[in-house]
Amino acid sequence: MRFVDDKRYPLEYFKNKRNYRWYILLVVLLGAIMSALDLNLMNMINPVWNRIYHQQLSYVEWATLGYQLTLTSLLPVIGRISDMFGRKKFYNIGFVIFIIGSAMVGVGISLEWIIAWRIVQAVGATFLQSNSIAIISANFPSNERSKAIGIQGAVQATGMALGPTFGGFIVQYFSWNLAFYINVPIGIAGTLLALLIIPESSTEGEKKRIDYLGASFFTSFLGLFLINFSLSTNPGYPIQTEISLFAASLFFLLLFILHSLRFENPIMDFSLLKNIPYLAGNFSGMLSYLIIGGVMFIAPYFMEYVLHYSPSVAGTLLVIIPGAMGIGTPLGGFLSSRIGTYRLTLIGFSLITLSSFLISTLNSHSSVYYIIIYFATMGFGMGIFTAPNNSSIMGMAPQGKLSMVGGFLNMMRSMGLILGVSISTFIFESMYPIQVLVMHPDLLSYAFDKTMLLLFIFSIVGLALTAIKKREKKEKFITPPEVG
Repeated sequence: MRFVDDKRYPLEYFKNKRNYRWYILLVVLLGAIMSALDLNLMNMINPVWNRIYHQQLSYVEWATLGYQLTLTSLLPVIGRISDMFGRKKFYNIGFVIFIIGSAMVGVGISLEWIIAWRIVQAVGATFLQSNSIAIISANFPSNERSKAIGIQGAVQATGMALGPTFGGFIVQYFSWNLAFYINVPIGIAGTLLALLIIPESSTEGEKKRIDYLGASFFTSFLGLFLINFSLSTNPGYPIQTEISLFAASLFFLLLFILHSLRFENPIMDFSLLKNIPYLAGNFSGMLSYLIIGGVMFIAPYFMEYVLHYSPSVAGTLLVIIPGAMGIGTPLGGFLSSRIGTYRLTLIGFSLITLSSFLISTLNSHSSVYYIIIYFATMGFGMGIFTAPNNSSIMGMAPQGKLSMVGGFLNMMRSMGLILGVSISTFIFESMYPIQVLVMHPDLLSYAFDKTMLLLFIFSIVGLALTAIKKREKKEKFITPPEVG
């Protein structure tokens, strides 16, 4: 990677421009929208892989879960290493790895091949996402930093919103492979622009020990837990194996906790969990993403096989959730500076709870207008809740631990998405495998309703956690750290 360290870069042409920092932001936005699009179009491609490779949904889901698990477990470690050895270097490496992973997924030799290269893709996305906010923060003055991060959040929401529509359009009119091949030219452009424009970060000499062991314990716990959860839906799965893997996952969780309590700079500071409002805010945030992740994963099956919508129509309807969230998030941030965060988080999670119940009432005769209203309510409630909740959590961060609190917040968000997909799949296929469900719309509709009722129960728990948070004084809204 010597070319990255070349003193000729970034080019003087860009460095001498008065608005140089906005060129840097444009490069970061390119990586943000690419990774956001890639993750969210999977909701429309999973049913295609299910048909092509004739595998159960609990196996197909690992193309998504493997990506998210890798991203979640590596974010804290890669972020620490990047601070020590240079963010630009690792940001460029992220583009290169993501390009290679995307191209190989597009080849699609088998489902096992796809899952393996999706994990490689996730490694590249980790390099990109762990450095994007840091690059923005390092190059924008304090009076413009919130604006820049807000623009990045808007672009990321756009990528989330366009992902299902783009995926449905590609699946219906072209081939699923194109959805991954298109990342190659975008990634090449991002790599070159990052090399020419982004300045290297200056290391500040505080090279603390990296918690590799803690990260490995955490990854082992989460991986074994999710693998066991997924395999337990298969008929004939040995109960002895299920108990053994569950015990092993708990063992790694115990090792992770004990290690983190002794390590100087753990990836997770358990002493912060003694703060009840902080704990409630993080877990209610995780549950909100668990719910939205579960809905966006199983809804395409319901719309395509029960309501008989085309992939492009189903994808367009799915876009309503992140689209409404994109409207609610800045509104929640604006209002929280005037009425405080407690009321807004309570209103937001109330809307999530209401919409979870309403979605569970959908059936084969439901009008598209109901779907639009219910999805919009969920997305808007998610937006109204997320911005003030994140602001409240970051406001509780002790001096000198902002990055750790922000990392924990993003980790909980990723865990919510992972568990949402895993738990929804477990319930969805608990009676019949997906191959049987798609042949019998009435059974699939029942499985969808049952899954949504469980998500509704999770939403009640999340609402209760939101309600027990202490009322807070009106405070100026601070744009919280985001992943990507």
